[in-house]
Amino acid sequence: MHPCFYVDEILRVVFGCIEDRSTLCVLARTCRAFHEPAMDLIWETLTAMEPILQNLSSASIVSEGRNTRVTLSRPLSDNDWNTVRRLSSRVRRLHTFFNPSAPYVPWFGCLTSPPDPSFLFPNLRALSFGVSILLDRSNAKEEFQAIVRFFFLLLGPNLSALRITIPGAFYAHFDLPSIPLLCPNIRALDIATPDDRWDVISMPAEAVHLCSKLVSELCNLEIIWCFVTSWDLLNGFAQAKALRRLRVELPRQLSPGPEYASGNNFSQLRSLDVGASCLASLTDLFRWTSLNVIELRLYCLAYETASDASQDLVNISSMISSQCKALKLLWFLFPKIKPYDQTPSTWPRPMLEHYQACHQLRVIALDTPYSLTLADNDLEDMVKAWPHLEVFHLFYGGTEYPPPVQLTLRGVTALLFHCSKLTHFALTFDATRVPEDAVPPSHETLPPVKYMGVYRSPVSDSSDVAAYLSIILPYLEIIGVDEWQCYWPEWRWICTQHDKKPTMDADRSPMKIYSLLSTGSKYTNEWLACNTEWWHSRQLW
Repeated sequence: MHPCFYVDEILRVVFGCIEDRSTLCVLARTCRAFHEPAMDLIWETLTAMEPILQNLSSASIVSEGRNTRVTLSRPLSDNDWNTVRRLSSRVRRLHTFFNPSAPYVPWFGCLTSPPDPSFLFPNLRALSFGVSILLDRSNAKEEFQAIVRFFFLLLGPNLSALRITIPGAFYAHFDLPSIPLLCPNIRALDIATPDDRWDVISMPAEAVHLCSKLVSELCNLEIIWCFVTSWDLLNGFAQAKALRRLRVELPRQLSPGPEYASGNNFSQLRSLDVGASCLASLTDLFRWTSLNVIELRLYCLAYETASDASQDLVNISSMISSQCKALKLLWFLFPKIKPYDQTPSTWPRPMLEHYQACHQLRVIALDTPYSLTLADNDLEDMVKAWPHLEVFHLFYGGTEYPPPVQLTLRGVTALLFHCSKLTHFALTFDATRVPEDAVPPSHETLPPVKYMGVYRSPVSDSSDVAAYLSIILPYLEIIGVDEWQCYWPEWRWICTQHDKKPTMDADRSPMKIYSLLSTGSKYTNEWLACNTEWWHSRQLW
């Protein structure tokens, strides 16, 4: 065997690129040199306790219909505890969720009384600890006390990422203020309740105070995810000196609070993700404090009336552009608007033009229920302000009827001319012909665009159009088309005639764009994307 394969550090780097667990198991049995680094990766992430329990001498597998579970016939012996310590010491990430309907009771009590804390996950870096809301309603006091004991046994000085998902009534019993003493190096904190719902305030007032105190005492805290229920809790987050990324979910109405945030707020914050049930919550947030973030992701999924929404969106954009001069990423999922027939005729320029003050923008991704009535001159005037733009997506998420189209290939050409770093864009434009005044940029200045989303753009099977797209998009690999639109055959024909022969793909949804911009993954659910980022980000641990 090559001498390099005897170097433990090299093996860990190579094995770290392997995602298949069965392959790692084979490597662990190959030779002594491979055994330890492979075993560490096999046990690095644990999403249940059963893999450890089934290695104990007192364990047995019980079948219950189609399901099986591990049960223990007697308390753990000294040998069993040594096995627990040997295996759990390899675990770096642990996810556990307690549900009264799950068969935890036969073995769970045995793990809450180890010989000493070092026997349970002494090298844990990331912990996701969840309790079902059903347990809060079951009045299982003995089980509840065991869960609390088990939770604090898992806390240690090596922990750097902590997610707590527990019913609101549990917070008062979890002694949150003691967490900074046990885990002073936490960098990422996720505070949630399993019954989170917009418009539902599920965290008691005393728990809000405890969470605010917890945040204030974690000096190394860089990332927070939380369902916010009061301005006081937000104010506690604002005072976290090392906080660089914040993700919050705002209900329709926050509890009463100060008109403006006090103190030096969000001094290090660089990335803000906000989910809101209405535009009014977003407006209140940006009026409440001044932010200077470089990444901003906003999503509002509730229905709004057209008479209020358009002006609210313009006001929010005005506040963002005035506060965030160094903004680099803007992702905005608009709410659905009722009624649809009250569409502003000049949308979306009144909102977009505010961001012309943000010359560092690299990503703009907007999903709007309004018809995108941008004309060629409108688009060209705006994109001149964004020379660093790499991603430009304007989605139309309104009615099923195709919106009126004013943008042509001349506007698309202007986008490519002024944004030399562009790699992805999605617009609705008229591609039925090549305008006479459309002049393609020189080949040397063309951006490396690989993805073009056309949504429901009209197009003709014209050789002139195909030739022009080949000239202005010489690196194109994918054309995203709404699979239900009537121009699908024409766009397929364009792909066959384009010099690069790009493939056809269903238009990337706002959720996919969010996932790609947030995590680089292809998950279509934004909550799953956030969870995946938290769980797999090695930078956190």
